[in-house]
Amino acid sequence: MQSNFKTQQNTAGQGAQQALTDQELAFDLLYQEKALMANISSEVVEGSQPGLRNVMNDMFMQMGQDQLQIFQIMNNQGWYQLKPAPAQDIQTAKQKYEQMRTTL
Repeated sequence: MQSNFKTQQNTAGQGAQQALTDQELAFDLLYQEKALMANISSEVVEGSQPGLRNVMNDMFMQMGQDQLQIFQIMNNQGWYQLKPAPAQDIQTAKQKYEQMRTTL
């Protein structure tokens, strides 16, 4: 599936247009959402004014939902496949982060 979106690339001083596929656009959007979440997370943690902190937290949660929706679309299209995690790996990860939390 090709998209009608175009991007400008400068090749040896000449502007060339190259169409991005829907898959490329989806990956770009997913990584932009991840970057936004990483940036806003520090704002949520460091926010000292309760009203602003609540707004930033709401935005963070919405970004998480948006990122999940993008991932689900990509997964359904076969563009982002995951292997199921063994139950033991899930339990190990849970214990690791619970232990980290208790040491703080």
